[in-house]
Amino acid sequence: MVFVAYLSLMTVTKTITIHQPTLALYSQLYDTYREMLTCPCTQLSIRYSNFLHVESTFHPICSSDFVTSDWISYLAMPTDTETKFPHDFRTTSPSAFQALDMLCVSIQAAITDNLLRFYSNQYVSLHVTPSKLLQAEIDSSFQHFISSSTNSFLLSLSMIQGTIQGNALFSGLHTNYKQMVQNGDVSSEAQDYDGCNCASSAKCISQSAIYEYPNKTSSFNVPGFYTGCYVIESLLQSNLQCFFNQTCVDRITEYLPLNATMNVTAIGSLSTTRFSENSTIKQLLDQLMIEQSIRTMMYKNYYDACNPTQCTYSIETTNDATYIATMFITIVGGLTAILNLIIPPLVKFIVHCVLKREARVVSPMPMA
Repeated sequence: MVFVAYLSLMTVTKTITIHQPTLALYSQLYDTYREMLTCPCTQLSIRYSNFLHVESTFHPICSSDFVTSDWISYLAMPTDTETKFPHDFRTTSPSAFQALDMLCVSIQAAITDNLLRFYSNQYVSLHVTPSKLLQAEIDSSFQHFISSSTNSFLLSLSMIQGTIQGNALFSGLHTNYKQMVQNGDVSSEAQDYDGCNCASSAKCISQSAIYEYPNKTSSFNVPGFYTGCYVIESLLQSNLQCFFNQTCVDRITEYLPLNATMNVTAIGSLSTTRFSENSTIKQLLDQLMIEQSIRTMMYKNYYDACNPTQCTYSIETTNDATYIATMFITIVGGLTAILNLIIPPLVKFIVHCVLKREARVVSPMPMA
């Protein structure tokens, strides 16, 4: 009885196997046995595109009136006073907004192309990866993707800037050098912006404004917008605060041709953004102008592609009646077998010894 009681207090580890587990069953098993559950994948490598979708939205400037061909053409229309003064907003703004549109298009195209490569990456797992862990790993991988995409784009932009600056290319708008004709000779003179000379730096800028002619006096400064040696350089240092404000936009249109009309809506009237209105275009580019990237992970698609054919888990349990009975019978059976081996030879040996002893006792005494 003591032996049986001892057996009943023992714990044993049982391994249980579930064949063809569904996702619902796997989820239940994981919630209960997460530390001991293993579900080997039959397909170890799965493309991200099988279970992941990314949808990115960009700064509202990229979907605003200000990057449309209508707005750019509107800015470029001749006014009553045709001006070539490079500091005038009306001179440089058509090229500035055309460049801004180019940046929006280039960024969106780069993200689309890089996403195709990102989707082609393979996620490798020997066993089913739990949903939360898979989400964390995908998030980490996506952040690396955004970082590499940003670095690649900014490197390309930096190379363009370096090429322009290194070769001192002449601006078609005469914003970095102005040409002068004297006595039949043509010469160039570097433009000056608030004491910064384009001969010494390509990043010189000054406040962009709308001027009155012929005395070239400023009648309206465009807040946050600059002009400089090169359109792209001054644009990168500009911000969009004026174009978030309908009053500011309306003020600009007052100085544009009266023989054409265009209803232009400020960005702030349509959208909100995570960026500050005072963020420079360069700061927007440092974030690839991305407002948000919504990542949709379809865990069922991943689980189906992984396709585990079985799940196993171990549990510890006290002995049940069947186990105790089996162990008792096994032990008793083992003892019986041992006794069957030992007792017959032992009995024979004892009988042999007894007979031998009796033989010595009854043997006759020798004759004298």
